[in-house]
Amino acid sequence: MATMVGRLSLIGVLAGLIFLALGSGPAAAWEPQRPIDFVIQTSPGGGSDVYARFWIGIIEKYKLSPVPVVPVNMPGGAGAVALAHLHSKKGDPHYISPTLNSVITTPLLQKIPVMYLSEDLTPIAKLMMDPFLLVVHPDNFKTIEEFLAACRERRLTAVGTGSKQEDEIQIFAMQHAFKCQPFRYVPEKGGGDVAKSVAGKHADFNVNQPSEMLPHYPARLIPILAFQKERPKAFPEVPTHWEKGINSQWAALLDLETGLHQMRGIIGPPDIPKDAVAWYEQLFRKVFETQEWQDFMKKGAMQPVFMNGEQYKKFLIMFENNHVKVMRDVIGWKLRDDLKPR
Repeated sequence: MATMVGRLSLIGVLAGLIFLALGSGPAAAWEPQRPIDFVIQTSPGGGSDVYARFWIGIIEKYKLSPVPVVPVNMPGGAGAVALAHLHSKKGDPHYISPTLNSVITTPLLQKIPVMYLSEDLTPIAKLMMDPFLLVVHPDNFKTIEEFLAACRERRLTAVGTGSKQEDEIQIFAMQHAFKCQPFRYVPEKGGGDVAKSVAGKHADFNVNQPSEMLPHYPARLIPILAFQKERPKAFPEVPTHWEKGINSQWAALLDLETGLHQMRGIIGPPDIPKDAVAWYEQLFRKVFETQEWQDFMKKGAMQPVFMNGEQYKKFLIMFENNHVKVMRDVIGWKLRDDLKPR
């Protein structure tokens, strides 16, 4: 009898242990425990600020986060200040930042703690591409053929946002691809000023995102070439560079999928937990799928594309390598002297 009781007691203990083990289940999925700092590279009203606050508005409207997402503007050094701050938060998943092309170019030009975004920070999600179009005043050119004839005969003046940023890079890549006379490049403060310069006939052309061109379209600005494989849905009459025989080694560097167009996404500090990355991936996939974001992209003639962290990392490696190739090997800019070879 005592033996039987002992066996039953042992069975009870074992059953209890099994119940506890099963009852505990897998570790609970990560969720933020305090407000999330959305570290923005620009001042209020700048491009990244507009996007970040738009996403925050969607998150708040649909209650997608259990904690507030707080915009924290940290302008300076073409994004260097914000990047250094994000890098300093190693392992802390309560910090994120929007991405644009300057987070690629700035670390290649300046000695900051971040060198390659794909390696030194944590890619989380990519939400869209903002395609470049070759934009001109219709009084000057009506077709890409007219533009090519002119640029091969004489020097044209290009205008773009900032110096040693994505506009200038795309313009110089275009110069080589089209075999044009060297362009004169005039930097402006922002895309709106760039569009006004061409609309006012102060410059011959620019490469610009559709949203920046639309206020002057079609009376004073028209697109005459798209740098992508298929014609843009918003401008089906505009041919692509592939159609026009720009299919040399430069074609991929000009293309929307593999080239240097403006991209928008999300990054975090280095070494944040994988389950935190997964939480943010889900969060921004929900943001991506909202009607508000889809309408925003459609209105601006943007290219909707969602990538998770792993996909985004692969994209960024290609994107970084292409920037190095054009900036250093084609244009001849001096990059940081400690740049790690790949």
